[in-house]
Amino acid sequence: MSKLLLKNIFSCIFILSFVGYGYSQKATLKGRLTDAEKNESLPFANVIIGDGSGGATTDLDGNYEVMLDAGTYKVTYSFVGYADLIKNVTLTAGEIKVLDISLGTGAELLDQVVVTTNKSETKVGKSTVSVAVVQPSLIENTNSTAIDQVVEKVPGVTIIDGQANIRGGSGYSYGAGSRVLLMVDDMPFLAGDAGFPNWRDVPVENINQIEILKGAASALYGSSALNGIINVRTAYPTSDPYTKISAFGTYYGNPSVIDTCRYQGLGGCDTIATFRHDWWNQTQYIDGDTSTVAFDSLAVSPKYFGGQPGYNRPMETGIQFSHRQKFGKMDLVLGANYFHQDSYRRQEFDRKGRFNFNTRYRLTDNLSIGINGNMNIGKSSSFFLWVDPWQQGALPFADFTTNANTYRYNFDPYLTLFDKFENRHKIKTRYYYVNNDNGNNQSNKSHLYYGEYQFQRKFKQLDGLSVVAGLVGTFTTVDAELYGRATYSSSNIGSYLQLDKGFFKDAETDTDKLNLSVGMRYEVNTVNSPENVIFDQNTPTLLTPNNPKVVESKPVFRVGVNYEPREYTYLRASWGQGYRFPTIAERFITTNISLIGIYPNTDLESERGWSAEVGIKQGFKISTWQGFVDISGFWTEYQDMMEFLFAPFEIPVVNGTDTTMFNGSGFRSSNVGDTKIQGIDLSIIGQGKLFGLPTTLITGYTYINPTFKEWDAETPIIDGVTPTEGQLNALATTGNQNILKYRNKHSFKFDAETGVIPDKFNVGLSFTYNSFMQTVDDYFVNKVPLSFGSLDNIFGLREYREIYKKGNFLMDARISYFVTKKLKFSLVGKNLTNRSFTVRPALIDAPFNITFRADYKF
Repeated sequence: MSKLLLKNIFSCIFILSFVGYGYSQKATLKGRLTDAEKNESLPFANVIIGDGSGGATTDLDGNYEVMLDAGTYKVTYSFVGYADLIKNVTLTAGEIKVLDISLGTGAELLDQVVVTTNKSETKVGKSTVSVAVVQPSLIENTNSTAIDQVVEKVPGVTIIDGQANIRGGSGYSYGAGSRVLLMVDDMPFLAGDAGFPNWRDVPVENINQIEILKGAASALYGSSALNGIINVRTAYPTSDPYTKISAFGTYYGNPSVIDTCRYQGLGGCDTIATFRHDWWNQTQYIDGDTSTVAFDSLAVSPKYFGGQPGYNRPMETGIQFSHRQKFGKMDLVLGANYFHQDSYRRQEFDRKGRFNFNTRYRLTDNLSIGINGNMNIGKSSSFFLWVDPWQQGALPFADFTTNANTYRYNFDPYLTLFDKFENRHKIKTRYYYVNNDNGNNQSNKSHLYYGEYQFQRKFKQLDGLSVVAGLVGTFTTVDAELYGRATYSSSNIGSYLQLDKGFFKDAETDTDKLNLSVGMRYEVNTVNSPENVIFDQNTPTLLTPNNPKVVESKPVFRVGVNYEPREYTYLRASWGQGYRFPTIAERFITTNISLIGIYPNTDLESERGWSAEVGIKQGFKISTWQGFVDISGFWTEYQDMMEFLFAPFEIPVVNGTDTTMFNGSGFRSSNVGDTKIQGIDLSIIGQGKLFGLPTTLITGYTYINPTFKEWDAETPIIDGVTPTEGQLNALATTGNQNILKYRNKHSFKFDAETGVIPDKFNVGLSFTYNSFMQTVDDYFVNKVPLSFGSLDNIFGLREYREIYKKGNFLMDARISYFVTKKLKFSLVGKNLTNRSFTVRPALIDAPFNITFRADYKF
């Protein structure tokens, strides 16, 4: 054996001896993380050592293991939706310490964790913007069959005929162009052509929590997040299988009856009219006439059960199913839902069936893949305008409803990778197909392709600087009768960057007192349209767009700060830019509803704006109560705001070889000028004991002042032109008051639930107040120009609005009883005072109704 070989062998032994010595000095910390109440494992939870210099992620069974040098460490255990738990752990050389941890959902409500504010986990208290969290228990307890029915219980959030409005940032735009971005599992879930949310596509039976961000969020989420975010995070399985079946039935009572003066003469009231819309009783009441008239010869018996849509007493029924289970490295979530409605609005009905699934497969501890899917099929008939509240207000004007057969589905493949440098990489994709096979030349079909790459890293070398960056693209093709029987394509390509940094670490709590957040986004929007689009569905008249290809790019920015002067007192301030590119529907829609024309505007410009907020979130503990009070002042401004406006207009059209100007009146999306919305938002969230009984509370008040920035007899400017008298009259119902349309200046919400017999018998009570909607389209109230002439007060809204000018106050109540731990029965009563009301004018809302619901958990 050569001397060189012997030298190398001894060198290796020498080196290995030191390696062995170094290894022997290491200690091992391991254990399992579980839910404190259910004892279920918590997969993908975080175990953070010290200031983040080391750590681990739990596996599918909640197990973790980390090797450390001998010493004393602060170990933080965290999981989304649970309160952090901090342990001081001392390890000796060679020790193997087993430390099993149980996490609770939060002794403090401020410990709730959200991901929407920064695209990464953030405690609610430390968020730099206003964010609200809705738990799935509220969805179940209130029998919310679609998520819009539960998010409107959050202070500052209003749903107007399916369109979300946060703090008055939106009005009503007739089914197109939402300023609030609906997301499911952090991906946009709006229709590609109209930017409209399909609320019933969201799986209410499989929700972990709903996060609602108030204010402009375009810097992180793009064009449609101008007014805020509603992000639905679905549930994944834990260690124990979970199966649940729920079924319900809703009975509607007879609406209230109102007597009022219908026609006011010089000598007093000319006619006493009775407002009544219980059409299912087969009678109609005509001005001053006490006789009854047989209304529908097609009515059948029995009237108390559902039958042919539009003829029997209205009712709703539904059933839903959910199952969540682990199979080794595979997570599987299944859900199904069927909804059946015969509406209290005559001729309106809804039949929807939906199936959804979520999968996740962990290839290694650092790499997981999966695919989620959702399929929805149904048919419906929608109601747009009533005839007249004094001529059966639940009947459609001109006997006009839109019948539709809908087919919608999406498939969402994704991948998540943690590399050796502890960077997180996400790839999220979606294919979303929508086919609305409607009558009245209103069909539309779209294909949406979505892809996003997201990178996230926390730089320990930079004292915990957190970076989230990404590239995102959305591509849509649309083929629609509704948009001039033409084919369109659009794209949205963007990149974003979010930086978060903490400062001034508190030695006692080891948390940062000051948190700064900065973000930006740059995106490019493109729409390709044909050179000629059919303008009038009834004739071959063509509209020639000024530019068949529109390309627009824009950067947007945001900044926010949160300061904790003492424990559970959080001061915050934020400013963020907003931006929204017009949807295909807003630029090209051409149709009519109830004989009222809705027309295109190919010259429509993007709207831009910003939103600023200052606020304080104060945690409290009073006797057995704990929770927080949140109060904020906000200021939002829009430039070139888009609103659907009923007004005269001119459109260049091509008929054969001739170009002419079409003069008409109708609804079309228009840039109405610069606007501002100021206000305050107060929320109180708490839980504790009331008279010794466990109680939860959600309540709040919102005030807004929505106005045009400039207002006198010659403003606002509409589409860059001084408005005509007719256009000004279309903006308001009483003179030219400077209040934006379809807003309630005051709103109050209250919801409380008490365990009369804890874990056995619960009761809940809800109140909602919305002040009078002072401005709507004048043509709704005073006159509607139709093909057969102008009719004054055709919808009878003048008297109806006079009766309800003090606003709407609604009361709901609920009780639930656990027969066993697995079986629960509930009764939910809504509109208990049986008040007649409308959220959107000329669209009557539900009278008193009561729901029986049964939930069984396997």
